[in-house]
Amino acid sequence: MARTTDRRRIAWLGNRGPVGARVGSVFNGAADKDAYNQVALVPKERTIKVPSDAKRKKLESLYAQVRQIRETKKGYERLGEIWETQQAEHPGDWLLSMEIFEILDTTNQQPELKARIEKFLNNKKAQTKDLTTLIGWGFRLVEYHKKPEYQAALQASPK
Repeated sequence: MARTTDRRRIAWLGNRGPVGARVGSVFNGAADKDAYNQVALVPKERTIKVPSDAKRKKLESLYAQVRQIRETKKGYERLGEIWETQQAEHPGDWLLSMEIFEILDTTNQQPELKARIEKFLNNKKAQTKDLTTLIGWGFRLVEYHKKPEYQAALQASPK
């Protein structure tokens, strides 16, 4: 039996909680296509699948190592070596540099390396018009993560 509260107008269904609190699945269309004269459209473009060669696998391995350091909060000393490898073998990749920068900024580790990465990212931002906004947003996100309201929300969220 559904009931609502005057204060928040939340519909409840028995002891299962508020309606919409958990979405089991999503479908982007009518449940009965015939009733609404809908036709399933197939996109003209296909998903672009990047072939995975040895060089790409090496880059993916570097990303995996950085993710492991972020999640385990161990191995920060390896970030310099990972970044140097990325610079030597994948100089066009900037996102891994941003991830390493974020970890170094959050943990206050290796300020010299952080400064070098920041200089690299700012140079990349200045040289490549397409990356200006993305790298700028990356720096803004790093700053946002320092704000007390973000930290409070992070602490309050269930793990």
